[in-house]
Amino acid sequence: MQSTDRRNKMLHQGQFLFKYRGLLPVIFLIIGLIIFFFQVRNSALFFTEGEKHIYDLSCLVLALFGLIIRVITVGYTPKGTSGRNTTTQVADQLNTTGLYAVTRNPLYLGNFLIWLAIVLLCQHIWFTIFFLLSFWWFYRLIIFTEETFLAAEFGAAYLTWKSNTPVFFPALGKYQPSTRTFNWKKVLRKEKNGVAAIFVIFFLFQLTRAIADDKDFHPLTFLSDHLFWSLCAIGSGLYYLLIKVISTSTNWLENTSGTPKT
Repeated sequence: MQSTDRRNKMLHQGQFLFKYRGLLPVIFLIIGLIIFFFQVRNSALFFTEGEKHIYDLSCLVLALFGLIIRVITVGYTPKGTSGRNTTTQVADQLNTTGLYAVTRNPLYLGNFLIWLAIVLLCQHIWFTIFFLLSFWWFYRLIIFTEETFLAAEFGAAYLTWKSNTPVFFPALGKYQPSTRTFNWKKVLRKEKNGVAAIFVIFFLFQLTRAIADDKDFHPLTFLSDHLFWSLCAIGSGLYYLLIKVISTSTNWLENTSGTPKT
């Protein structure tokens, strides 16, 4: 009885967290920007002015690596799977090839790398540890809920795949090419938010540093001194708006289901 009650409690918690999983990044972003502001104000950053550019670019590379994992995952999965739904679990079929052959949760792995990169921008050890523990607790329950659903939906086929595939950290030796063609239209639609978010957030950290570090802050001077980050933020924002307009005014991107390879 106790194990059944615990299981039901975990399922209830996981369903709640699954529904509101989009709030976790927002919470960490707000906390992170506040921590970073005071890190700059108190001169508590680990890297000097000359080193910060390399460090920031290294964090950007890590975030883009996470985005690439998401892009590959989304591009090779059929409609009705690997979505951004928040109300109910959805899985029209079981994904077992491509990145799903090396990890059961490639999208969450991509999310982890993206947000780890952003947390590392704060240069605060305890905040990084807090993020790692929170991510583990948060997604442990979500994954438990999803796997309970998939086991009921696909039975033995799912259990066989589950027993041979790591839950999170990939086993690259198990890779199998995807059975579907890459659907770039689906990627454009589904990942526009992620592309814009990464560059805008990195821009916000540059802006926060400038405000905290410069008592005579001037917006135009900041934009010219941080031209790379400014252009990245503006470009990604325009990309988001363009895809949004195309998606709402035409059906050009409606083909969101890659075809099986022949």
